Amino acid sequence: MKRPGGFTLIEVIIAVMIGGLLLSSIYGVFGAVSAARDRLEDEGILYHQARIFFDRVGGELSSMRMTGLGDRSVLEGGTSIQGTAYLEFNTELVSPLQRQRGGLSRVRYELREEEGVFSLYRSEEMLLANLAASEPLVFISGLKTFDIRYYAAGQWSDNWTRNQPPQMIEFQFEVDSVHGGTIPFRSSFVLSGGGR
Repeated sequence: MKRPGGFTLIEVIIAVMIGGLLLSSIYGVFGAVSAARDRLEDEGILYHQARIFFDRVGGELSSMRMTGLGDRSVLEGGTSIQGTAYLEFNTELVSPLQRQRGGLSRVRYELREEEGVFSLYRSEEMLLANLAASEPLVFISGLKTFDIRYYAAGQWSDNWTRNQPPQMIEFQFEVDSVHGGTIPFRSSFVLSGGGR
């Protein structure tokens, strides 16, 4: 007697199970690739923000005016009344919108906490145009830590109040990643004409 063609129920069930395993493993690979892509995009944004900050503050520090104006020191920094880090100095590198009003400004970077989130703010005051300081704008948000150190005469300090600028300034901060963990950033800037 001839056996009828086709698949048995057991063969169909095994084929469906193998197909399901293959599809679930392929879905898992695509899910992992998609999650890695999202994580890299988010981290790319954080690296971009850090690069913009380091480029901006590096340019301003390299254009820092080494002589004081009035009773303000050339550069001062440390801990504000609120207990957060700040840095304030005179620079000849001003924002493009302020350029027509003069070539010297007082820049202030200050860490602030609002609703448990630390953000770095930047404000600018035109010194030769007799204008009020600009409203502080958020430069980097979502900071976990932000520290500034000053180097002079062979040692590091957490604040600076001397009339002469330090030899070097180091910025170090960590940003919380959306996907968990923190990303650290650090850069140092040598100041030409800094104190010894």
